[in-house]
Amino acid sequence: MKTERPSALLKRLMRSSPLVRRALGVSVALGLVTTVAIVIQAVMLSNALGAVFYHHGVNVSLDVQWFLAATVGRALCVGLSEPVTARIAAPARRDLRARFLSRVLRRGPFESVDATVQLATKGVDAIESYVANYVPSLVLATLAPTVLLGYLAWRDPLSGVIVLISVGLLPVFMILLGLEAKEKMEQRWSDQQRLSGYFGDVVRGMAVLKAHRRSQRDVEQLDLVGQELQRTTMATLKVAFLSSFALELLSSLATALVALILGIRLMNGSLHLSVALAVLLITPEVFLPLRRSAAQYHGSADGIAAASTLLDLVALSSPSGSRQRTLTPPNIVLENLDITSEGRRGVENVTATIPAGELTVIRGSSGSGKSTILKVLVDLREADQGAVLIDGVDLAELDLEQWQSSIAYLPQDPRLPGSTTREVLSMGENNITDETMIDILTSLALPVDLDRDLGEGAAALSAGQRRRLALARCLLRKPQLLVLDEPTAHLDEQSETLVSELIHSLTMTRVVATHRDFAADHVVTIATTASEHG
Repeated sequence: MKTERPSALLKRLMRSSPLVRRALGVSVALGLVTTVAIVIQAVMLSNALGAVFYHHGVNVSLDVQWFLAATVGRALCVGLSEPVTARIAAPARRDLRARFLSRVLRRGPFESVDATVQLATKGVDAIESYVANYVPSLVLATLAPTVLLGYLAWRDPLSGVIVLISVGLLPVFMILLGLEAKEKMEQRWSDQQRLSGYFGDVVRGMAVLKAHRRSQRDVEQLDLVGQELQRTTMATLKVAFLSSFALELLSSLATALVALILGIRLMNGSLHLSVALAVLLITPEVFLPLRRSAAQYHGSADGIAAASTLLDLVALSSPSGSRQRTLTPPNIVLENLDITSEGRRGVENVTATIPAGELTVIRGSSGSGKSTILKVLVDLREADQGAVLIDGVDLAELDLEQWQSSIAYLPQDPRLPGSTTREVLSMGENNITDETMIDILTSLALPVDLDRDLGEGAAALSAGQRRRLALARCLLRKPQLLVLDEPTAHLDEQSETLVSELIHSLTMTRVVATHRDFAADHVVTIATTASEHG
């Protein structure tokens, strides 16, 4: 996974969410007030001390009053900045999570279920930290040094030049260290997602692993993945400490050099004490926002990585059209589809017709892209090139919710949420009668016990029974388009014949992806190029 430069990522976040722009506006306002308060503090305190030294404290009350007012103002701004920004960032987090989950519900998981959960929970929470902490520090790191350097250049040009050169060297160090930190940060987030996905797979398959006496081996492998994440995390922290050390060293050297030159000029009488004190007080403040921003950058590393991925996914989910269609079995045309899968060309130049009310089989070897075409067909992903025409209308122009409500889709690995047969079949719909459920179970030779406890993920059923139960759930939707990915996988010969005959007896538009022989009205063969025959 590749992340972006912080400035580019911030611009994308601002375009994506108005709440982020609001948080940035509040940060800018509070940051400017804080910076002005810093200048007033330094000037008033140096004037008061200069008056005490040169004039024995005559007429310092006004300076002290301004100093105290600036101190209170600065304290209020600093104290309000974090809670106010956090309060604005919380709705931004909810907005991004809602948009991401909306994308998942409409398009499906972006990699795996576990990686999606990782991004929707920890990833989005990390983005909140990024918006609430790093974004304000980034704004201050830009505004505060500019204002303070302007004052130094006006008050004491020599000191201003020294500090400006020192600040100018910071990007060199930060670029060199930032490239390494960026690589470590990407690797850490990738390892974290891999550990999450692997852990989920092991937990879900623990019963099977124990039955085949492989549980210990996978636990050891899980430990190795965890150790790899630990090493990556420590490497990231090492770079973070190194960058902090470089910043502290450079700011300390610059402050020491300015103090040395100020001392020499005070001794030879070429500089007033109040000016020297003001410059000396302001010089460390120039570097403070930069140091805080660097620290927040590493602290918000997960948020930066997650935000880049999340914004890419939300951007990929193009807005749905609004065109309604008549709910009849659709006639579908695939026109020159090109689909990239996992960075490689998965499907090239597929052109085919799926006639309305007929059974079309998409046939090809494993890895040829059959499942990918089905996902494009049900609008769970988009093709890189080409078009899908539904009754002559581009799929992108159709109302996505209406289109998907007219589809039933059986993936290769169907999920069966619900603890009983009734819950699995109804999927929260109350208009399906028990008689209808019993009829469909009987037609697929499944146990007719609606209140049977199936366990988590229907673990009490065999693989073939789970697939037939998932098919029963699809048929209960009474779809206009039935899309089936390897519907006869894991079935014995008798069950395979039963399912095949049932599919042939249906009247809606049916699309079946398989690498087996399957009688059909129409066959589309997927190879290096797609050919079609009826």
